Amino acid sequence: MMSLRRASLFVTAFTIHLYAAAAGASDWCVPLSDGWGLQSSASLEAKGEAISTVGFDAKAWHATSVPATVLAALVEDKVYPDPFYGDNITKIPGYKAGRWLVMAQDSPFYPSWWYRTEFELPIQFNVMHAVLHLDGINYRANVWLNGKRVADDSTVIGMFRRFEFDITEFVTPGQRNCLAIEVTGPGHLPEQNYRTKQIEATTGWDDHNPQPPDLNMGLWRDVYITGTGPVALRHPYVATRLDLPSLETAHLTVSAHAINKTSEAVSGVLSGVIENVTTAGSSPRSGAIEKVEFEQPVSLGPKETKAVTFTPEAFSQLNISHPRVWWPVDLGPQDLYTAKLSFKCEAAPGERLPRYGNGISDTAATRFGIREAATYINDEGWRGYRVNGKNVLIRGGAWMTCDMLLRLSPKRYEALVRYAKEGHLNMLRSEGFSIRETDDFYDLCDEYGVMVTQQIFGRSIPNEALAISCIEDTLLRIRNHPSLVHFLGHDETFPTETLDKAYRDLIAKYTPDRTYQPHSGAFELEERFKTGGTRTGSLQVWTYACPSHYYTSKETGAWGFAQSGGIGGIFAMPESMRRMMPEEALWPAWTDIGSLHTVIQGGKYFNPVLKAINDRYGEPSNTEAASSRPAADFDDFMKKALALNYESARGMFEAYGRNKYSATGITTWKYDAAWPASPTWQYVDWYLNATAAYYGAQQACEPLHVLYAYDDHSIYVVNSLYKDFAGLKVGAELYNLDMTRKLAKDVTLDVPADAVARAFAVDLPPDVSKCYFLALKIEAPDGKTLSENFYWLSTVPDVENESDESFANPGVTPGLLRRVSTADYKELNTLPAVKLNVDAKFEDAGQEKVARVTLDNPSPHVAFFVRLIVTKGVGGPEIAPVYWDANCVSLLPGGKRTLSARFAASDAEGATPAVKVVGWNVTPEN
Repeated sequence: MMSLRRASLFVTAFTIHLYAAAAGASDWCVPLSDGWGLQSSASLEAKGEAISTVGFDAKAWHATSVPATVLAALVEDKVYPDPFYGDNITKIPGYKAGRWLVMAQDSPFYPSWWYRTEFELPIQFNVMHAVLHLDGINYRANVWLNGKRVADDSTVIGMFRRFEFDITEFVTPGQRNCLAIEVTGPGHLPEQNYRTKQIEATTGWDDHNPQPPDLNMGLWRDVYITGTGPVALRHPYVATRLDLPSLETAHLTVSAHAINKTSEAVSGVLSGVIENVTTAGSSPRSGAIEKVEFEQPVSLGPKETKAVTFTPEAFSQLNISHPRVWWPVDLGPQDLYTAKLSFKCEAAPGERLPRYGNGISDTAATRFGIREAATYINDEGWRGYRVNGKNVLIRGGAWMTCDMLLRLSPKRYEALVRYAKEGHLNMLRSEGFSIRETDDFYDLCDEYGVMVTQQIFGRSIPNEALAISCIEDTLLRIRNHPSLVHFLGHDETFPTETLDKAYRDLIAKYTPDRTYQPHSGAFELEERFKTGGTRTGSLQVWTYACPSHYYTSKETGAWGFAQSGGIGGIFAMPESMRRMMPEEALWPAWTDIGSLHTVIQGGKYFNPVLKAINDRYGEPSNTEAASSRPAADFDDFMKKALALNYESARGMFEAYGRNKYSATGITTWKYDAAWPASPTWQYVDWYLNATAAYYGAQQACEPLHVLYAYDDHSIYVVNSLYKDFAGLKVGAELYNLDMTRKLAKDVTLDVPADAVARAFAVDLPPDVSKCYFLALKIEAPDGKTLSENFYWLSTVPDVENESDESFANPGVTPGLLRRVSTADYKELNTLPAVKLNVDAKFEDAGQEKVARVTLDNPSPHVAFFVRLIVTKGVGGPEIAPVYWDANCVSLLPGGKRTLSARFAASDAEGATPAVKVVGWNVTPEN
């Protein structure tokens, strides 16, 4: 029911034609979001009959709104402190360390909890069927209304199902009513070793973060009441097919479920309209529009549900000439359409439909995009992606539930999906231990051109019928989104044969244009032929991988498709780390609190990252007085950690670009974090700040990009656009640490569409410092800079021995890659201090502000790894989210660069925004 960015909560705005002129659209939808009370059944003697009665004394209950899990509501009501700060979560009753599935019986969340609200239903519902919608309950519930039980927990079960109940006989329009829902959480299981990470149809957190003590029990999605006539419309859908490769004609198939809610036969007409459709015979995107309309008669028996379909073969107007086509980010526009359907009941001569009369019984609307997405298996057994007949190199991340307490705010969704778009990341893989994502998430992916691969579950659920019911409802809900392109079965495992068959049958029935594979990918490469053409990440590189690894390793590098490969040990920015824990917990590494805010294995899991920082950049050094050593060491450590994250993420994504389409894609593990964590596997942290790894990825994934390849020491141009570039000037300059230029070279070359072109090799000249710099640039024939890139490199190469695994921390750290040789950047610690000239200007752009910051390096030294932060006034706290076009940049002597950023004006909270500039060797005055 919830779609069109929550607007379809009011899709029945036009539901009863009889009253449409007299009342506003939302009169036929009553959101039940505010005015709820929450209480544990352990504190109550009353039963459902009394609790669901108007006037029941609930003054001592906890006030809340819905959606809210039990723990989220109690935190909001100040019963428990903020579980995201420090080690507060460990002090909440019911907390368990590590991964767990069974809730302890002495937990305050083991008993059921009651949600209760009183509401008034408009008098107009006297002539409608009133329908109660429960869009998300975790995990099972008894539903009571005005002293009567509407449904019990034998049927209301499963986190990923929407429930609706005809409550016409239970409510009294025009008067006060009471709804009470008794929720029992997951985890009511026998204590035993299940040898699995998931056993119920509920969310899980794998090893991302601590389990919330309530296991996310409660009403986690919307509750509302709608009104409908004799026939209700559900599951509107538009499937699209394009003539390829021309894209000249789109063929639309429109369908919906018509539900007769009465005990009598009903006939009527189902009609639809799609507006702003390019007219036949007009040129593409010429601006000519027309309205496409279609209708057909429908007859329904008593209580019958019928899928009604309009095919392009039967309705020629559904063959659209020169359609506006949906494309992934950077490859074209994200054009979207809306189809509106309505059902009008018709009475036979002399007959009268009980209570309703003639008129519109219900409406439904859905937004869709015209596009054709497909996957294929190449000659080497790897899965690749095509959109609208064009190959697409996938470079994205594994998406997980974005808040551990399921406080799924529009701002959080907007920021995270927009960051993907601004970072040129074209896919998010919604992983199977997370929630089945909301329409808010999918709507934003539609709008920003971010494709989605949806994983079905993490593991096989023993209650297979329930699992199938959850996925059937999920498919019906998300199938309209053009961003959805592919399904995975389970995470690193195969579904049971019955589940696998059920998934295939459901996809074939409801969305046959999407592809499916049963397994996210095995660790062994040869298994890709059985799992579906992908591999999972490597235990060896989930902790750390140097930038050259993805060029030099065919086992775990940029070859084929990695569903969850990627570098590990990605740190949040120091500003975020200081928000998530007290100062004394920051350093040395792996204090108890610091370790809690990593992964459930604890901070020692990332010991290889600490070793890599020390080996490459040098151990943290005290730069201030002895009294402040811990803070100084932490700051020194962090600047090195951020540089390490940037170079690794950039190298990984660049290797996939250089190797396309032998490399077909990666959705790196992982993209976001559900709570404040550092280090973990995140590109955007919980505070909605981008990490240094994000900026490395953003640099690597720009549509036209110049890069240095670590394996053959050559310069390449990667063109991800579907157009040719002619006469590009590609240049490279190599500098010693003291900024003596040792090499300058350029060539002019043509780069075909969606291709990779080698420019030249960089032959290392003599007398190069151990750490040196390489600056790259692409210029158009008119001299305009199209791409620039900056590397710090070493004469000491990174050399790994994959066959030699060591276990530095048995049971904690996985098998590691032993490095025979490690790049040495310790000379960076001797860089002279630089003072930059900074000119920051802000301008209004609607509800956003735009920052334009010009950095000027007047010194004879490099300004290395310069980071920009927007703050609420000079010296104030940072503003987040902020969308930079680039960050973590370096400037050569005399260099000047202008960077821009956008952010919500309201996030400045009335302060005059300012820009803070920090860097490896930038003086504090900046």
